[in-house]
Amino acid sequence: MKGFYFDLVALPRSTYWLRASVLLLGALALACVLAYWQLVQVPALAGQHQRVQTEMTRLGTAPKVAAMNPKDLAQAWQRAHSASVQLGLPWQRFFVQLGKSSIAGKVAFISVEPDTQKGSVVLVAEARTLESMLQFVGDLQASTDFSEVVLQSHAINKDMPEKPVRFRVSAIWRIAE
Repeated sequence: MKGFYFDLVALPRSTYWLRASVLLLGALALACVLAYWQLVQVPALAGQHQRVQTEMTRLGTAPKVAAMNPKDLAQAWQRAHSASVQLGLPWQRFFVQLGKSSIAGKVAFISVEPDTQKGSVVLVAEARTLESMLQFVGDLQASTDFSEVVLQSHAINKDMPEKPVRFRVSAIWRIAE
C-alpha cells in the first residue's frame, strides 16, 4: 500500500477578508430593505386602508351590525335567560337527594325529566319490590327538597322472574324556587 500525503493549507488572508466583507455587505443591504419597508410601505398601506374605509362609509357599504326587531330581541333574551336559569340551578344537590331516596340498589331510575320552568320533575323508575317503591315515594315525600310528590302510575312486570315494579312519580322541586 502506498503512503498518503496530506497537507493542510490555510486559505490566504486576502480570501478571508473578501468573504467577510461580502457577508457584511449583504447584511447591510437586508437592513436597508427592511428600513425602507418600515418607513415607506407600511404608512402607505395604512393610508390606503384608511381611504378604502372612508369610501365604504361614504357609499354606505360599511359592514353593518345586524338589527333585530324588538319582538325577536325579546324572544332571544327570554331564551338566553331560560338557559342561564337552567345552568344556575343546583343540579348536584338535586341528584344527591334523588340518590338518597333511591334505597341503595333497590330502585333504578329509567328517566328523570326536570321541568325548570315549572319547577317540577317526573321520574320513571323501577323497584325490585312493591315495598321498595312505596318506601322510595315515602322518602321523597319526607324530603325537604321535594313537595307534592304523587305516584302517577305503577305496573308489575310479571314476565320477569324478579317481578320488578315500574312506576312514575311527579314532584315539585323546591330547589328550583
